[in-house]
Amino acid sequence: MSEVRRARRYYLLQRLAAHERDEPGLESAFRAKQEEEPATLFASDFPFKAALEAGGYYAIEDVDGADFCELNRNAGLDQNAAQAVIAAAAALI
Repeated sequence: MSEVRRARRYYLLQRLAAHERDEPGLESAFRAKQEEEPATLFASDFPFKAALEAGGYYAIEDVDGADFCELNRNAGLDQNAAQAVIAAAAALI
């Protein structure tokens, strides 16, 4: 089960939920709040960086606490890819 350990991640999850509900104003507000929070952007060689960014994840703090189901739903990652992302993020936190 995914966890929320940081304000940035809370705002990310709220933004993604607003997107799913087709509430662009609320989505935009949560994205602004997310981007105000401190972040360590993904390095160019971070595993599955493009898929993560396409799913709305831009920083290590965004995936800190994520699980396979979340990464599969939002970024389209399979089990092995999600595990690689989770391990890579954990090594940097």
